[in-house]
Amino acid sequence: MDVVMANTARGMRKCTLVFPLDKVLAAAEHAAAADTHKLGYGETEPRPRLWWVKDDGTYLMSNGQDPTDTRDDNGRLPHVVYADGWGPGTDARSVLGGDDFRESIDLTTPDDDGLTLLGRLRAAAAQGATRFLLKAAFNEKYMHLSYITE
Repeated sequence: MDVVMANTARGMRKCTLVFPLDKVLAAAEHAAAADTHKLGYGETEPRPRLWWVKDDGTYLMSNGQDPTDTRDDNGRLPHVVYADGWGPGTDARSVLGGDDFRESIDLTTPDDDGLTLLGRLRAAAAQGATRFLLKAAFNEKYMHLSYITE
């Protein structure tokens, strides 16, 4: 399993979740192409995002809405990508703590280098990368997310 968990002196917890890049890119493209977008907690401006969710397993999903979004035979929405080893029926509390949550990951706002996450995902896939790694450092009050592809 590619999940690494460690405690530090400041009470911080860290984990790295691994996702298949092709499926993450498909969810991101879905969000980018959607005409309307769901809002997350505290959000006021609808725009393309991936949501990182922890409930039954942990996964990334598109916040894009379209009339064709139907649930599969298990009642799950399309454009959902589970972390390796953390699919439906797994309990991610051992890595991420007790409460369910949803964190928004913006796809279209340029970073300091002028690149968007969507652009980085496209470039990584074009260069042969196969994995998207979501790294989280968190405690009871705050969370810092970072991402890499390989």
